[in-house]
Amino acid sequence: MIQELLVTIFVPVYNGEKYLNETLTSIERQTYINIEVLLVDDSSIDGSKIILDKFANKDDRFKVFVKKNGGMVAASWNFIMEEIKGDYVFYSSQDDILAFDLIEKMVARQKQTNADTILPDMEFYFECGHSNKRIIGISGNRDVILTGKQACAASLNWNIHGFALTKTSLLKDEFFFEDAFDTDEFITRKLFLKSNKVAFSDGIFYYRQDNLIAITKTFSKKNFYTLTTLSRLLNLLKENNFDESVIFKAQSLLLNRYVQLSAKFELFDFQTKKEKEEIAIFLSDFKKKRLVNLFCFTDIWYAIKSFRLKYILLLIIFKVPLFFGFLKNFYAKKMQNN
Repeated sequence: MIQELLVTIFVPVYNGEKYLNETLTSIERQTYINIEVLLVDDSSIDGSKIILDKFANKDDRFKVFVKKNGGMVAASWNFIMEEIKGDYVFYSSQDDILAFDLIEKMVARQKQTNADTILPDMEFYFECGHSNKRIIGISGNRDVILTGKQACAASLNWNIHGFALTKTSLLKDEFFFEDAFDTDEFITRKLFLKSNKVAFSDGIFYYRQDNLIAITKTFSKKNFYTLTTLSRLLNLLKENNFDESVIFKAQSLLLNRYVQLSAKFELFDFQTKKEKEEIAIFLSDFKKKRLVNLFCFTDIWYAIKSFRLKYILLLIIFKVPLFFGFLKNFYAKKMQNN
């Protein structure tokens, strides 16, 4: 078995005691043993730290770090970056599960292909699910090898997922923006883009979907800031000269998301008046600074020649305050009914 590559597995933790033991056990039992496991506790107030210490005390590959509470996963990434010693790094949430041969199979595929990034099979995991959906390679094909740019484009619609074994040197120069909870969505696409090639392996990463208190499953004021991530991603695509169709889809998504979140703002029960005022200012500034001049004549011409009538209508609605208000109210009523 090839063991010379050191693989860092990074797990940020906050009040994760419900699933944490299962997650860490799946890491501890990896058939590929040359790993370091960096556990960052965000000052949990449940029993998470006890569980982390238990694993660290019996296995010196596990290292526990405690940071002052605050920020999302991005803050934990920035906190731990200098501690990463591995040649490659893999990320897991505190409730996900790694098949015992996951790291071994990804490393073996890296040796075969010399790829900077390796993607295993990924299952949308429900504990009681009998037919959980999986993303396997590209449309079930693990043999295909993508360029970094191809992988970045494929990830935009989740044709491929983002739970990758990534060459650490690609990550070392990156800073995780801490102004949005989903900033990893941006960094993942950027790392794809920087990769010499992206390959696929078997071995399964179980992406838990039935933890109802997970940050990705709850809605709070943090979700409004996903617009910031979408805007950064759009700029990344433009700066790297992606196809017009790819940029167009990203712009359409950003515009749609802004209208939807504007409608959500009208319905959402904010915890405080100050919190509501903060988001109101954010939405207003975002529209003025990032959206007003985003759409130009070339976008309209592309929409016309490609028969994107929905986009043309949406653009008109966005430009006319009366129409925009009507659409926002339509979304709000739809949300209420759901």
